[in-house]
Amino acid sequence: MQIKKGKARLLLKRKPTRSERSRSQMDTVQIRRRRQSPPSGRIRAFFSTHSRNGWQIARVVAGVISLAAVLWLWPSLMNWLNRPIARVEIHAGFESLDRVDVEAELEPFLVNRFFHLDLEAMRQTLLLMPWVREASLRRRWPDRLEVSLQERQAVARWKQDKLITGEGVVFAPDSVDKFALLPLLSGLDDEALEVMQQYLSISQLLRPMGLSVSELQLGSAGSWRFKVDHVTVYVGRDRRMERLQRFIRLYHARLDSRWSEVERVDMRYLNGASVSWRQN
Repeated sequence: MQIKKGKARLLLKRKPTRSERSRSQMDTVQIRRRRQSPPSGRIRAFFSTHSRNGWQIARVVAGVISLAAVLWLWPSLMNWLNRPIARVEIHAGFESLDRVDVEAELEPFLVNRFFHLDLEAMRQTLLLMPWVREASLRRRWPDRLEVSLQERQAVARWKQDKLITGEGVVFAPDSVDKFALLPLLSGLDDEALEVMQQYLSISQLLRPMGLSVSELQLGSAGSWRFKVDHVTVYVGRDRRMERLQRFIRLYHARLDSRWSEVERVDMRYLNGASVSWRQN
C-alpha cells in the first residue's frame, strides 16, 4: 500500500482587524435600522391625517373670523341698506285731489327709514282722505317711495254738503261749491246706492229726449220725485218704470211743444197724469 507523501496544508483562521470589526458593526446597525423603520404607507397615512385635520381647523378658524367680521360690520351694513327716504313719487290725476294735502298726510311716516316704513298704515291714512278711492304704495331701493292714487269721481251732490259717486259712495270734501252744477240727490244715507241707481236709470230713459235730471229725491215714505229743467215730476212709490214710460209718451204727445209752460207733472194716477201749468 503506497502512501504519497506531500506537504501538509494547515488552514489557520485569521483574527479580524479592528477596522474590519468596525465596518461589520456599522453594517449590522444599518440593517437593523432598515428593519425597524415604519413602512412608507404608514408615513403617508400619518401625514394625510394630520393634513386633513389641519385644513378642518383652518376652515373653522376662517368661519369664526368671517362671522366676527359680519357681526362687527352688521350695524354699518344695515345703516347703509336702510336709508332715509329721499324721494316720494305720487302718481294721481289730481283733478280734485290736492298734492299738498297728500304730502302732508305722508310726512309723519317719512321719519322712518326705508325698511321701517309702515306701508299699510300709510295706505289706510290716505284712504281716509275724501277724494281717495284707492291707494297703493311701494318701496324702491335705495331711498324712493312710490304712491299711486285713484281719485273718486263725483257724479252728483248729496244733500247740499256732500258728494256721491256712481257706485253710491257718499263722501264729504272740504267744499262742494265748485260742484253746484251737478245734480242734487237726496234720501236717507243708507239709501244712497238705491238713489244713485234710480238716478242712472231715469237719466238713461230721458237722454234720447234731450232731457236731464237736475234733482232726484227719495222721500221718507218711499215716494220718488225728480226735476227736469224747471219741471217737477212725481212718480210715487209703486210701478215706477211703468209710470216713467207713461211720462215719456205724454211728453212726446202733449208736452214737448209747450214744455216751457209746464210747472209740474203728477204720474201717481192709475192710468193717467195731471199737469200743472206755469202762471204768467
